[in-house]
Amino acid sequence: MNGVFEINFAIFSLFIALYITEIMGSVLLLLFWKASRAAVLPYVIPVWELTGTFGALWVVTADFAYPSLLLPAAALFAPVAVIGLIVFVIRNSSISYAEFILKRGWLDEEKLYKAYALATVVVGLAVLMALSALFSGAGVDLAAGSFSFIGWVSTPGSLLFLLGTVLIAVGAAPIFYGVTTFRTIVLPCMIAGMGVSVLAYYLYSPSLVPGWMLVPVLLTLLAGLLFVLSGTTARIVSHKVVFLTVLSLIVFSLQFAAYPTLADGAIPIDTVTTSGPMASAYVVITAIGALLIGAMIAFLLLMARRPVRGTREGIAGGRSA
Repeated sequence: MNGVFEINFAIFSLFIALYITEIMGSVLLLLFWKASRAAVLPYVIPVWELTGTFGALWVVTADFAYPSLLLPAAALFAPVAVIGLIVFVIRNSSISYAEFILKRGWLDEEKLYKAYALATVVVGLAVLMALSALFSGAGVDLAAGSFSFIGWVSTPGSLLFLLGTVLIAVGAAPIFYGVTTFRTIVLPCMIAGMGVSVLAYYLYSPSLVPGWMLVPVLLTLLAGLLFVLSGTTARIVSHKVVFLTVLSLIVFSLQFAAYPTLADGAIPIDTVTTSGPMASAYVVITAIGALLIGAMIAFLLLMARRPVRGTREGIAGGRSA
């Protein structure tokens, strides 16, 4: 067991869980703006900045955890990272304008929030592509220090990896945001998404489908089943803290894809993990940062569940002029 890896992957799991909830909300905003805005916006408006902050915490702690790995990995995926950062700026700018800037004429609230939603999904797809390449080695040439998009696409499993994740996100979105009018799509999308995802992992390498794969599969399907089973179980699984906790556990349970090796066995994690005094400093810094940001997450999740100005639509009602 590698304690440094476990701690860093736990932070990564919560960051990814937060970003996935934004992706799920973005899908609803893009496809069902009028039906979903009242449920989605009160959550994403206070949380979107914190998601980026938690991502920054993970990057800083990852630099401590893997000092010889992070910079080469950044260079490896430099084109993807640059495009992702540009779109990330568009994401942040769009939602900031939608919140605070007076809108007139064609530049209305709906267009700005949909621009945020589209950018959020694009960044998510870029992250998924990089993660799948790291897990499987698809498109990665470590000797040359390069990543080939064509090589990644042509590797069996790559596009299925994206498709499976998107299907799961579409199925889980009504659960997290409590949009019961879309409950009929929940189980079909989640079952199809899990099947496609497991197939993608298997096509990458049978070693990526160990017995542990049952943990994320069963947790995901259980969440969908509870949502459609009854109103009581739906309210439980739709609770923001409950869902985020389960989603973080699902992501954390996928650590077998990254440990003990990355890139289809080419990068042993134990050999690139920090040790000695740096490991102790890493634990202290990570604990302090995680406690501070965890407290902010708890506060903002509480605020997301409170009515604004006496109505649940206070935020989602819009500020358009």
